Amino acid sequence: MTGFEVGDHVKFAGGQGEITKIEERPNGGQLLHVYTTEGQLRKLPSGLPHIKRIESIVDRLAARQIDSPIHHDLRERATRLDLAYRYDRFLSLTNNRIEIEPYQVQAAYEILNSYDHRYLIGDEVGLGKTIEAGIVIEELIARGRAQRVLIVAPAPLTVQWQEEMREKFDRNFVIYDRETVENHRQSHPNQNVWEQEDLIITSIDFAKQTNDDPESDRVSVRDALDNLNASWDVAVFDEAHHLTARRGSDDSIDRTQRYTVGEAVAENSDALLLMTGTPHKGKSDQFYFLVNLLDPYRFNHESQINPDALDDLMIRRLKDDMYETDGTRMFPEKNIEALGVDMSPAERKLYDDVTEYIREYYNLAQQEENQAAGFTMVIYQKRLVSSIYAIQKSLENRMRAIQNDAVAEDLPDDVQELIPRYSTEPETLTDTERERVEEALETVTVTLNRSQMQEELDRVKQLWQQAKSIQTDSKAQLLKQFIDRILSSDPEEKILIFTEYTDTLEYLRDRVFDDHDIAQVYGDLDQDRRREEMEKFENEANLMLATDAAQEGLNLQFAHIMVNYDLPWNPIRIDQRMGRLHRYGQERTVEIRNLFFKNTRESEILNLLVEKTNQIESDLGMRSDVLGRVLEDVDLDDTIMAAIAENRPTDEVVGDIEETIEERKEALQTVENEFLIRDRFDLSDEDEEILEVIERSQHGDVSEDDIEVLVREFFNEFDGNIRGVRPGPARSGGDVFQLDVPDVLSGDQVSSQYDRATFTREVAMEQDDIEFIALDHPLVQSLIEFCLDSTRIQGRVAVKVAKDGEPGPGVLFNYRLGYVSGAGEAVTEKLVSLYVTSDGDVSTTKPEIVDTLPPGEVSADKTLDQLASMVSDLHGIAEMEAWEQVESFAEEAREEREREMEIKRQHAERHFEEEISEWEERLETYEQQDERGKDMSAPIGNAKRQLESLRHERNEELARLEEEKHVTPEEPELVTAALILDLPSQNR
Repeated sequence: MTGFEVGDHVKFAGGQGEITKIEERPNGGQLLHVYTTEGQLRKLPSGLPHIKRIESIVDRLAARQIDSPIHHDLRERATRLDLAYRYDRFLSLTNNRIEIEPYQVQAAYEILNSYDHRYLIGDEVGLGKTIEAGIVIEELIARGRAQRVLIVAPAPLTVQWQEEMREKFDRNFVIYDRETVENHRQSHPNQNVWEQEDLIITSIDFAKQTNDDPESDRVSVRDALDNLNASWDVAVFDEAHHLTARRGSDDSIDRTQRYTVGEAVAENSDALLLMTGTPHKGKSDQFYFLVNLLDPYRFNHESQINPDALDDLMIRRLKDDMYETDGTRMFPEKNIEALGVDMSPAERKLYDDVTEYIREYYNLAQQEENQAAGFTMVIYQKRLVSSIYAIQKSLENRMRAIQNDAVAEDLPDDVQELIPRYSTEPETLTDTERERVEEALETVTVTLNRSQMQEELDRVKQLWQQAKSIQTDSKAQLLKQFIDRILSSDPEEKILIFTEYTDTLEYLRDRVFDDHDIAQVYGDLDQDRRREEMEKFENEANLMLATDAAQEGLNLQFAHIMVNYDLPWNPIRIDQRMGRLHRYGQERTVEIRNLFFKNTRESEILNLLVEKTNQIESDLGMRSDVLGRVLEDVDLDDTIMAAIAENRPTDEVVGDIEETIEERKEALQTVENEFLIRDRFDLSDEDEEILEVIERSQHGDVSEDDIEVLVREFFNEFDGNIRGVRPGPARSGGDVFQLDVPDVLSGDQVSSQYDRATFTREVAMEQDDIEFIALDHPLVQSLIEFCLDSTRIQGRVAVKVAKDGEPGPGVLFNYRLGYVSGAGEAVTEKLVSLYVTSDGDVSTTKPEIVDTLPPGEVSADKTLDQLASMVSDLHGIAEMEAWEQVESFAEEAREEREREMEIKRQHAERHFEEEISEWEERLETYEQQDERGKDMSAPIGNAKRQLESLRHERNEELARLEEEKHVTPEEPELVTAALILDLPSQNR
């Protein structure tokens, strides 16, 4: 007899596992069927000398085989930390460097408690959708549900996403662009490029690329997305309204290339987040196809969409519907006023003369069908009303271009590629790309006729002289008076000044406010410099000058006054500018002033738009995104330039635009009432429970001290070193240390040394350059993995001494409890401690421990002997209670899972019922035509194949949903245990 039994754990050369079956052999031996810890089935003869039974924790308790107290504490702490955030708590509330707001937690909480984590996040601009997505990603990673994450965003936002995920969540994402992908292809030519990294950010316009060359056998990045072996655990699309598909007149679907990227990723991802501030732009078919990416069975047609049906698929909060614990609104008002500027006679003459020049050459470009030259004239008109200095610089560039015979065909290839997007979707270009295009376009001439070119050169020189001779810019003069008046009243006030062009920014910085300490943000600044300038504005400077490079990623709610020195012709940019100040945390009314030249078409039109939009926002109870939605089908560049080209009266142009706005307002009202969900967030009422989740997460089972203690104990045991790097005594609020990492952990993602590190979130938030050693840091995760590996650390059994007066003696059993879904994946787990006294009483309340005894001090003791003899019976009591606990734990999830699966089953059945019914009607029609003598064999065959495919797909989907609704408790896993003694202090 070998002594092996089914259920025994054994170790053997190359691994360990559990015996699931014992097969008797004819020669008297046994063949052991062992399910290994790697998930493989091995068959091993029992007589092999290296197979040994691993004694269970209960066996070792009974035999009083005690482990090192340090190793026991390390294993227990590591287990507790490993499971701390896998159930009903938020790791990201303690592991990041930002203040997360309650409404952001609420959004993530709803998504994480859903079955499949597929949501449309349609919060208004300024509410922090990026943070909400970051929380979901962090929590799924922390709970062991995610490893591969893809973030797809417009090109201008990819670096910002990378910075935010690194700085705020300590996650290092790789940006996939042409250069990165080419390097990956060269290093691993036979591997799908999207499977070579786990955390990826890419731009939608890079991901949509297919091969232009039909001869090429290289798989395009778009096709590679379609053919993944390893799917995405989480996929995020920022500005998801760019994923556009339309319904044709014959009910066909016209998909853009961007939409096909959405389809490829949606089909290959578990969790999917679509983020946009403008989820529905008035086109119900486009909204339907967007929602269809999340749940293809929810609606069969856009006519079926209504707010109630979107309830578990969409989150959308508007600033007007959000309330604090005391019932006050979270977001203050906006007060927008126009500051009209009277031009001096010289400025008026320059404006009229330059506009006449632009009109003439814009019309010529239209006649010649010279699109590039037409763009050039648009740029000049914008720069004319930006500043005298900006148009002066443009006229200089123009003179050089004419002298160099520049033509559109001479534009660099990269500029030529960008022009189509510059024309139709300028917001998808980075600020650097936009400036690159405009600099190149400024050099384009309309004609190659020598005499005409000389005539234009003479004219441009004259205009340049006019601009150069104007010493005072009236708009700048009014701005200076406005700023001086504010600062004389309050020298501490902060004022944000936006302008569209870097030339104008430089003029304001160097000539108008040269006596002020200025912070500045423009396109060429790297992220570090942007941070420095933002800190300067917050701490020292009264003024920040910014181009639209600052429209994303700067949260400046410590200021509340903003001046638009010029208004961009792209309405989306105006909204985004205001969103820098009008966001959560803003405590004062946001004061916005728009400077504009009186009696100019462009300024009058833009100012009217801002005023009308402000009124519509007030009427609809919205605070942002309205301007872009109102002007969805209006090309402002074309409208303004057409008015200039045709010399139309301003009143006439304004009247036409007002009419368009009123029509669009009605359409917007319809969308709000009939299609979109609108969630109220009220901390004084129905949402106050989220504050309990936050409290439980921030002050729950795991603290910063727990992590620091685990790291220090581990370093002490395995020859690491931790020492303070700041002189003087340790700071009570958290200190900075140098960590010399033990050799057993170094390598892979763990550095051998961290020169400046902290365990304290407040310290990490103050200083970005300090390593934040939080629970999800690679060092802590590697350390936990080491401690849970029984081949490296034993630590399963201990003898502990309880405080006098605690119930006992007894045995403390620590169980890992969890349940799995019908698909077999571990959904969630938690650690539960069960204390069973020698009287057989069981409790989840642990006794207070005062000491843990090393093996050498566990001497013969009557109480200990008696306790050891009872271990098997006490374990039986604990095991029964553990099963009850896990059953109760799983039952909560089962009820919720069944409810969600029933909803999904109804959606799927309705979807297939309608599709099948439609094809059955077609088949019947074809067969009737066939009976009347018309050969319908081909369409009949096609209809039958379609019906067979639909029925097969329906059966598969319903079977999957039936399987998914099951929740099965896992067998409780005993991870550590301790004999608990209650000894008088003199016997210890």
